[in-house]
Amino acid sequence: MKMKMMLAFAVSTAISYGSIAHADDSKPRVAALFTQTVSQGSWDMAGYSAFKSMATKEGFAPSYLENTTYESAPAVLRQLASDGVKLVIAHSSGYSAAIKEVAPSFPGTQFVLYSYESTTANLPNYSAWSIDWDEYGFVLGVLAASASKTGHIAVISGEPIPSAERTVQFIKKGAAYVNPKIQVDSAYVGSFTDVARAKEIATGTIARGADFIIPAADTADAGIQQAADDEGVLTIGSYTDQSKSFPNAIMTSTVMNFDKSYADIGKHFADHQLGNRIITENLATNGWSLKTPFAHVGKDVQSKVFKVIDDLKAGKIKIEE
Repeated sequence: MKMKMMLAFAVSTAISYGSIAHADDSKPRVAALFTQTVSQGSWDMAGYSAFKSMATKEGFAPSYLENTTYESAPAVLRQLASDGVKLVIAHSSGYSAAIKEVAPSFPGTQFVLYSYESTTANLPNYSAWSIDWDEYGFVLGVLAASASKTGHIAVISGEPIPSAERTVQFIKKGAAYVNPKIQVDSAYVGSFTDVARAKEIATGTIARGADFIIPAADTADAGIQQAADDEGVLTIGSYTDQSKSFPNAIMTSTVMNFDKSYADIGKHFADHQLGNRIITENLATNGWSLKTPFAHVGKDVQSKVFKVIDDLKAGKIKIEE
């Protein structure tokens, strides 16, 4: 097993684990779990960068695990905690059940989830930095419906994890807020990495009339965006500015403020302020934003979207179920 300061493990459901190598035993040991490799896509790659920056700033001894499946997560979490890791950050809402299963057995380790969480189950060593996916989805629905000329849009997600399901639900609400008669198709790739399958689904959706495709499948987003580019319809970049990847199709990008969230996690851990708390990340907290100016649409579309954003921040629009 290859060891280095920022140590990556390829994790599967059947693997033997060794102790984590680290350069300085005097530093608090922290680790992060990612669903994919941290060198591809946008969600995990940007999260890894933020994790690494946080660890450097706080003087922690970091390690990370790539390709950690949700099924293998309980065993991985137990191994990390048993090896003496004091802070474990799981970079997906799909790890929630595993944390709740494992955390009670390791009171000396703090577990943090970044993405979406509705409850920490009153665990004193579990916290979450929870993106307001309801707001996020609502804004994307507004954005897509405002730009669509056919009144037909689609969202293509990776897997049906909690954050994805809520995003899809509120994309439909946001789109209907702009156009009550709009058609919103939704589909799951069944993977965050199957670019070919994602492109196939997107191409079929476009053939059925959708002229704006919202990608929500991380690495597989490239297939969705490629389909939009090939077929002459609009799409967006997800989680980071991807405007240069498919400049003829990407109207704007959502930009997650990973650095802010991870810096907050590190500071809370250093200050012994973690445990049984959920921190909401939204537009008002600068948890995420939209890249401007919008491309391929009139200025009125950007103005309409940001009017909705301003109203959301001011509490003028209520998007609860």
